[in-house]
Amino acid sequence: MFQRMLFHLACTLALAWPAFVNGQPFYFPDSTAYVRAADSAAFIFSGHRIRTEWTAHYAGSLRPGARPRDPDRHVSAHGNDLATESVMSGRSPYFGALLWLSYVFGRFWLFVLAQAAIAYALIRISLRLFGLLRPAIVAGTVAALAALSSLPFFITLLMPDLLAGYAILAFLLLAIDRGRLRPRERYGLVALMLLSAVAHLTHIMIIGGMALALTGWAMVARWPRERFVPLACAGGLVMLAGLLSVTATSLVVEHVFGRKPLLAPFLTARFLADGPGLDYLREHCPQSGFAVCAWRGRDHVESLAFLWSNDPANGGYMLSDTATRRALAAQDSAFALAVLAEYPVAQGGRIIGNALRQMARFEVDLANTPCDPSQRCWATLPPRERAVLIASPAGRSLWPQAAMAALHRAVIGIALIGLLAWVAARRDAAGADIRLWLVLLTTAAAVNALLCGGISEPLARYQARIIWLLPLMAIIAGLLWRRDRKGTLDG
Repeated sequence: MFQRMLFHLACTLALAWPAFVNGQPFYFPDSTAYVRAADSAAFIFSGHRIRTEWTAHYAGSLRPGARPRDPDRHVSAHGNDLATESVMSGRSPYFGALLWLSYVFGRFWLFVLAQAAIAYALIRISLRLFGLLRPAIVAGTVAALAALSSLPFFITLLMPDLLAGYAILAFLLLAIDRGRLRPRERYGLVALMLLSAVAHLTHIMIIGGMALALTGWAMVARWPRERFVPLACAGGLVMLAGLLSVTATSLVVEHVFGRKPLLAPFLTARFLADGPGLDYLREHCPQSGFAVCAWRGRDHVESLAFLWSNDPANGGYMLSDTATRRALAAQDSAFALAVLAEYPVAQGGRIIGNALRQMARFEVDLANTPCDPSQRCWATLPPRERAVLIASPAGRSLWPQAAMAALHRAVIGIALIGLLAWVAARRDAAGADIRLWLVLLTTAAAVNALLCGGISEPLARYQARIIWLLPLMAIIAGLLWRRDRKGTLDG
């Protein structure tokens, strides 16, 4: 019993190895926003009695007299500005609460260990459904994924990204259940999908895409309804719960601050960067009345710079006053539809092209977060956390990201070729299961690429958060091939 517990612990810790090497989990710029949102909620609802190291960053904006005389004309340096009652939408307070609690009780290490434990449990369930649950195989699979895939780096990242991969794998496991999962495993997998859905909007759409793909596959294959309808319905209910969580969050923010939360104008920024958006501004401004007409003189726009840069030459949203930000957010969909109506072929082609670019980008490029002590980098971190980051390998840019990216690209290429060859040769139940997995994963990857790359910005991080599932499938296929080959030789 003790040896088995040590085995499970060792496998769990192995999946989180980058955090131990780095000396702390990996930060992403949005990580601090998630934590501060939860911290500010605890501070406000406790009557300013609950405070942490994160509270000092924003507490001054809640003091009497901190509110600007004309909030609508105030230009804030931050996305969230409690002094003007501006709260950004799109960042789940539920995930933020989990992250904040893990900091309060363990400086984020509980979050990392929990993510590693979930990954380990999912790996074990996957191997068991294919009849491969033996200690040596489990250890080898964990070691391979820890050394050769993006999984351990996303386990270490303080973002909801990995929950996308977990939701996909949970759905895949439920799709090939056929009565082999234990009841508590089914409930746990559905709960994991629910957690993923309330953690980020894109995860809701990914789950919905897989539910539709499964239904189509089942109808073509003429599965009995009891084999796929429960999972399709569960996927629909999870989607509904995710959307309701977004609505509930908006209502709470509006009740507390008197204003609805703002969703950054991602579509506006993307369509401007693609070109047709700028063409529309030149043709239809100022008569169209869109707030984005203020930037009709730009020759070129970069999507992320327009949203988040404070450089007057490249920025837009962050340089705007509160009223303009609200107008940009409110008109985001209307502007995008107007551009699509005016340039359907050009903008549609850009969306597809960006999605394809996103599909091809899956390398890990998030390990290094350089910070020179003499600069005001990572100023949103508490002093203690910032000091650790500066001294860490990530803060000193010591992670060999180029070599890591080359390794991961090679692994994905080999895994894909091997999987396709194996699936083409198999006609048994295991081959059918892996074939279904590939169809569902391809669907999830396409939805992910369309949402993240097609209408936001093609970034390697978006696809890398789910691409580790491909090596896992390849490992399972290789183990099945080896088992069959060994059985043939033994026979």
